[in-house]
Amino acid sequence: MCKHNDYEVLRKRGRQELRKCNDCGKVFQTVVDKETLIKVSAVVSYFEDSKKILIDVVENKVYNVGDLLEIDSKKYYINHIDAKRKADSVLAQDINTLYLIPEDIPAVLKITLRTENGHLSLRVFADRDEVFSKGDNITIDDYDMVIDKILALNGYEPSAPASDIRRMYCSQSAKSGRSLDVHK
Repeated sequence: MCKHNDYEVLRKRGRQELRKCNDCGKVFQTVVDKETLIKVSAVVSYFEDSKKILIDVVENKVYNVGDLLEIDSKKYYINHIDAKRKADSVLAQDINTLYLIPEDIPAVLKITLRTENGHLSLRVFADRDEVFSKGDNITIDDYDMVIDKILALNGYEPSAPASDIRRMYCSQSAKSGRSLDVHK
């Protein structure tokens, strides 16, 4: 048995498979783990609308925040995991509730704008894979601003895709930048 993951199944009998590695050509036999399905509660959110459902998941599989799941031919991202221990990566049997969002929903960015009168909190839409960087100029309504800091999933980052951003901290700017749609 090699350490490569790219293989072709030559023959299958029950849980036993005869596999051929596509990288090194080695042929080996392996026993596939039995997949036991368990029911887990999930909350599917579409902005402010949410509904609770039960889904089948593989008991011994590890699920991560950001994973894409297919449920009834629709795809959903795991947005948050409520489990016995707080983590972004959890074994299915330890999950209390999965929080899911549809794949096609845009990311909602939370922005704190520092003004001369204090702070202003804004919410805007952005494509999930659109990348924002420190120093970028953006325009929201009549406010021109520059990004000072980006709080992402793993702390402060110099740049991140919209799906990983928890909050952006901005200050006013004289330069306009790319325009973002306001979340109402």
